Amino acid sequence: MRNPPDDHAIAVWIWPRALPLAEIFGSAWDGPEIRARFLTLTGQWHARHPAPAATGEGAGPQPGQWMWHPPAHRIYDCHTYETGDDWLEVAIRMETVDFYPNHCRLGASLTIACRCETAHRAHTIVETSWRTGGPAGALDALTAILRYTDQWIANSQQPTGWRRHAGLD
Repeated sequence: MRNPPDDHAIAVWIWPRALPLAEIFGSAWDGPEIRARFLTLTGQWHARHPAPAATGEGAGPQPGQWMWHPPAHRIYDCHTYETGDDWLEVAIRMETVDFYPNHCRLGASLTIACRCETAHRAHTIVETSWRTGGPAGALDALTAILRYTDQWIANSQQPTGWRRHAGLD
């Protein structure tokens, strides 16, 4: 991940099947149907995108692993498309909403490498976010988010095309 959240250093790589969904998102996530649907969606996410590469900060993740911030109630994953010294990143994130029990906030973003003089790492080109109540709504939102990310990448996996689209050239 080239553009990690600020608290990325405390996160751990973990397989989706090992994620304690009930601990992260609440007891409603404990059912076998919810886990099966979640694992199906995370499997689809990884089947559609390239395997992550090592970043120079250790061995990097194994294909299919997600980041979890224990004890935080947040998970995320990211796929990077690199061409030379340029890169494009598609990330998805799920987290609880502390002030609304059983609610989940989900989002996805497409960012591109920053070449500005201020060097702020990346520019977000497009993003989507959802807030849902309960696991069924969250998994419906995750399904929609996966469709969005597919559309973004179907448009172009080349950073230069997205750079032009955003007026960054």
